[in-house]
Amino acid sequence: MNTLPPIRRAILVEADPATAFEVFTADLGRWWPLDEFSVHGKDATVSFEGAEAGARIVERSADGEAAVWGTVIRWEPPDAVAFTWHPGRHADEAGYVEVTFIAGAPGQTMVRLEHSGWELFADPAAARAEYDQ
Repeated sequence: MNTLPPIRRAILVEADPATAFEVFTADLGRWWPLDEFSVHGKDATVSFEGAEAGARIVERSADGEAAVWGTVIRWEPPDAVAFTWHPGRHADEAGYVEVTFIAGAPGQTMVRLEHSGWELFADPAAARAEYDQ
């Protein structure tokens, strides 16, 4: 089987690691572009439903219909969070996302994201190409 490389991204943010972790996890629905990338459309909400390994990432429609996007595998504030990722797909077709929060200069954090597991998608190369945007 041909393994596709993970997608890796990093961004330096003006916040300490605890704040960066909180914004990424508690405010997921505020920064994720639901109008473009959601199961239920722009009026949906999405959130981590719990602050621990085993918690789910769930999108809810305006009328309360739920779509599970993933399950938390690692919850280590303020250092890291990792989860399966399968918005709009079955959990058997989940990728894996790990996000780390590394303290930089005072008041700054390097946020690093790695998305892997493309081989489980129906069309791995197309899935990776879509997320690589």
